[in-house]
Amino acid sequence: PDPAALRAWLAERLPAHLVPAAVVLLGALPVTANAKLDRDRLPAPDFGAAAVGREPEGEREDAVCAAMAEVLSLPRVGADDDFFALGGDSIVTVRLAGLLRAGGWDAAPKDVFRHRTAAGLAAGLRRNADAAADG
Repeated sequence: PDPAALRAWLAERLPAHLVPAAVVLLGALPVTANAKLDRDRLPAPDFGAAAVGREPEGEREDAVCAAMAEVLSLPRVGADDDFFALGGDSIVTVRLAGLLRAGGWDAAPKDVFRHRTAAGLAAGLRRNADAAADG
């Protein structure tokens, strides 16, 4: 089966929060000597393949895409890529908001949940008061 097609099929049938962020095909599950799942031998999902959206436009989209790529440890994130589909979670949203604030943008974790894409988040971003006072 095609991982992207499987995700699309699941997305048609499940609520968004139940659709896996990545699908990894295995010939067999790795097991321990006691026939239990060996989690240490499971391959890491490749979220980079899902990051194929358009290039960012403007300073705000550039900043959000760069911050998302950094916190998700991806080489790039497109402006229309879904943060959660790329492996983001509630803990990483806090890191993303903190990184954006450190860069002079007024961002909160709730904004990431509300606007799941870099373009959506960037549309509501404003320079924070500290950054405005500095420059």
